[in-house]
Amino acid sequence: MPNIPDRSQCKTSRPQHEDLLAQAVTVAAIAVACASGPAQAQSGKLGAYTGTINVSGTDISPKVAYSARVKVSLPITEREGSSVTAEFLGGEAPNATVLISQWDMSYKETSADSDGKFSSWTCSLAAPAEISMTATGVLNVDLKAKKHALSLTLLSTSDLAFNCAHSRSGPFKKKQGVSLYIGTGAPGAHYETQLPFADAARLTASYTLKPTAADKEHGPIIQTWDLSATR
Repeated sequence: MPNIPDRSQCKTSRPQHEDLLAQAVTVAAIAVACASGPAQAQSGKLGAYTGTINVSGTDISPKVAYSARVKVSLPITEREGSSVTAEFLGGEAPNATVLISQWDMSYKETSADSDGKFSSWTCSLAAPAEISMTATGVLNVDLKAKKHALSLTLLSTSDLAFNCAHSRSGPFKKKQGVSLYIGTGAPGAHYETQLPFADAARLTASYTLKPTAADKEHGPIIQTWDLSATR
């Protein structure tokens, strides 16, 4: 008989530290590892929220500036009289289709080399690229209060190509994966900010997620989304 993972334990194992993107990636990695059982949420028996999300933002160290357009389908897992919930681990929701239009990175050493100079490097996306990204997260829709909250982590399933340059060694190329976080708050705390809606069948919002005072690594995440309920 196969060893069936305890999925309920996986869904509640969310780190509480405040480093936003690192926390989101950790949550997603745990979710992917825990999703070895049947992808129940993907069956779509209760419908889904589908649509687009535009996201852009910055990181501090190394410096990153990014911009992307995300197409998602978030499977609804629970409908009650006063609420609708879409909660899914990695592999339970269809992969998102993401157009990465910008991903610029740069870094400068904080200590000088033996010659007194500070080494640095820069990397830019070789070209805009559409990639597939796994989705992990939760969407809570409060029908009574007419408010909703979102937490969504996306991990690329393939590497992006970058053109780079080092201050000493010159131009070079590299490939690496990327991750995105979208939400009304840090993973596990997204529900603390609730955004209003006029109609639960269509959730639209423009929201800037600002880093906490303890998060020195990330800048604001600027987001707009348009999600429609489908059956």
